[in-house]
Amino acid sequence: MLTERQLLILDLIVRHYIEFEEPIGSKTLLKESALSLSSATIRNEMMRIEELGFLEKMHSSSGRIPSIQGYRYYVDQLLGKESEEVADDVKQTIKHGFQNPYREVQQVVEKSAEMLSFLTNYTALAIGPETKDSRLTGFRLVALNEGHVMAILVTDKGHVENQIFSVSPGFSASEIEKIVNIFNQELVGRTLQEVFIKLQTDIPVIIRKYVDAKIDFTAIFTDIVAKLEHDRFHVGGSMNLLNHLDATMDKNKVKAILSMLNGSPDIHALFSNPNDGVGVKIGTELDNELLHNFSLITATYDTAGNGKGLIALLGPTNMPYQKMISIMKFMRYELSDSLNDLNK
Repeated sequence: MLTERQLLILDLIVRHYIEFEEPIGSKTLLKESALSLSSATIRNEMMRIEELGFLEKMHSSSGRIPSIQGYRYYVDQLLGKESEEVADDVKQTIKHGFQNPYREVQQVVEKSAEMLSFLTNYTALAIGPETKDSRLTGFRLVALNEGHVMAILVTDKGHVENQIFSVSPGFSASEIEKIVNIFNQELVGRTLQEVFIKLQTDIPVIIRKYVDAKIDFTAIFTDIVAKLEHDRFHVGGSMNLLNHLDATMDKNKVKAILSMLNGSPDIHALFSNPNDGVGVKIGTELDNELLHNFSLITATYDTAGNGKGLIALLGPTNMPYQKMISIMKFMRYELSDSLNDLNK
């Protein structure tokens, strides 16, 4: 455990590195701070902090920089304190961004990722409210042309998805109407999980009684739910991450990172067990080796009975955590309010 004096020195070193991205020695630290200590005392304390694993010494100089453990200690102290006030212009940008007349949940969630990346110059990620407890509130079949029909699914969370599928050329408007009626009577109002089970059991039997058509609605529904899950995920400012990559990084790794941000399973895995509220993972705390030079700030949001979602910032380990955490906290509350207004 660090002493109060060591904690103060670590705090100053972290803040210095966040602002200037350069190592700092005892003489510079004394000059830049109001510490009433000698340079030798500061140097000895820095050595002790380094021995404890909170600082690292750069090979090219005698200066120190924070280690992952040092950032962790610093961030844990921040999370236990009141957030700093968010600048008025940032508040106005966020509030104004959520005032548009949105019609779908995912439009609001996508806007949050867009605003976060704009306000921070980092890569922002946003995940819409979870779909596992969603209920089917609307179902339509629309004939497009000979042999093709579009299924449209609406949930109580405001999600709207569609899937085009093939039918036999003789598939009539009356058969479409019968299937829609069956779905409305048997499936609307049920959770998506219940719908999936009934599509595998009861519904095919009922449809065969009234419609002479072989349509695999289970497969169609599975595709639609998969799209629902994929469409929950939004990225803002994916190219911002390039500004913080190591110049010596292998090109294939750069491609892998960009591919991951385009929605690969690896990026979803980062959010498999998010903490409620605000959380921070730093460097090697992230499971994916590609991201060991980055930090991830996450914040969950609640939609008053319509499920939880998540927003996140991916940036360098020396990001200004205090400022970013404050923006994330403000954003999560405004996003929740906007989604709750949409669901009224």
